Amino acid sequence: MMKLSHSYYLALLLTGLTVQAQTQTQPTQTPDGLRSLVQQAAAYYPVLKQQQEQIRAGELRVDIAHTAMRPTVNLNGSYTYITPVPQFALSLNGEDVVAKLAPNNSLNGNVSVGQTIYDFGRTEAAVRQAADNVQVLRRSLEISQQNLAYQVATVYYGIGFLQRGLSVQDSVIKTASANVRLLTTRLQNGDALEYDVLTQAVRVKTAQNRRIEIQNQLERQLATLTFLTGNPSPDISQAVDQFSQRATGNAVTQPYNLDGDLAPVLAGNKEVQLAQDRVRAAETDILVNDKAGRPNIGFSGNAGYKNGYPLNVDQLRANMAAGVGIVVPLYAGKRYQLQNQVAQMNLNASRYAVETANAQLRQSIAQLNADIRSNQTRLTNLETQVLQARKALQIANARLRNGVITNVELQSAETGVEEAELGRLNFQYQLLLNQLELKRLQGEGL
Repeated sequence: MMKLSHSYYLALLLTGLTVQAQTQTQPTQTPDGLRSLVQQAAAYYPVLKQQQEQIRAGELRVDIAHTAMRPTVNLNGSYTYITPVPQFALSLNGEDVVAKLAPNNSLNGNVSVGQTIYDFGRTEAAVRQAADNVQVLRRSLEISQQNLAYQVATVYYGIGFLQRGLSVQDSVIKTASANVRLLTTRLQNGDALEYDVLTQAVRVKTAQNRRIEIQNQLERQLATLTFLTGNPSPDISQAVDQFSQRATGNAVTQPYNLDGDLAPVLAGNKEVQLAQDRVRAAETDILVNDKAGRPNIGFSGNAGYKNGYPLNVDQLRANMAAGVGIVVPLYAGKRYQLQNQVAQMNLNASRYAVETANAQLRQSIAQLNADIRSNQTRLTNLETQVLQARKALQIANARLRNGVITNVELQSAETGVEEAELGRLNFQYQLLLNQLELKRLQGEGL
């Protein structure tokens, strides 16, 4: 049997924790503890709250766009002192009278009303643009929620992975410690060498140090789970159960059939959906720019009081005005044409982004299928290897008690069990992550 270094054992055990993926699903029935933690994270995580506020702001922008077709009412008032003012003198009933053509104190107060009657679809396009932007924000929130749930699930099962690793190390320490006691007794009886005792004692210390490192990783994962959920004491009691159940080897992960219809996967994948939403938003941008140079027909009117009317220019009098106006843009320095070109280029880029997302999805599933098949095969082989290694260790321990085994043979048997246990545990965890990622790519919920 190949003998590996102790640093390899630890690297093997911790490899699964470096696997970073983004999903909110898992292979088997979701444990109540994990479901509760995902709910806590969704309610607590500040990034989600930030995006929810952005969505609410976007919805308000839709309402703002609607107001373009609503009337505006203003209360207006002005005072102006003017001197000199145009005036002339005339004789009236034998007296000289000064007649003013404008008052020195000009007063004007009124209520004005303005409303767009027809803008040739500009407001409708602006409303659609604001609504499309809200949809993009909502899709981004869905992706963030999915990624957060997957992070929680990954950390949760990573904790179970490390807990199971601690159990393996405890078994190694227990076996090695028992061998130290046995070899110490044999040394006292003259049936063993001090070298044998020291070698086993070093093995115990090495296993203990490895256990300390795993415990450190476990505490770090707990800190991450607290960060994600805001819960200082998360329930992780069921995390290790997943590995205990899968240790029987009954669970089989099936790769996704890429030769079949990919339409359901493309329809459910969040990244593809986001790319499609951005295409729709880019199409609306073209519509908005196309209507930017259209005419605008509007109504305006006011009613109030002002002075300055001949022949008594200082007297305040009621006044009212109403009318309809039209504004037709004639020339804007090619601004609208250039804006349309930019919008069309953005639309083309968005369409290419959809093609990229589709290709990346197919590539991700293909790579994931390869990992699933590889990990499933290696796990099956390791199930047999674990049984063989345990049987070999039983034989070695029996030979040790009978004094017919060397220390090297004993360590080889112990190492074989450790390698097989850690390898099986690692591939169980890798397959679990493979299943999570496959469900995420298909857009399934946790």
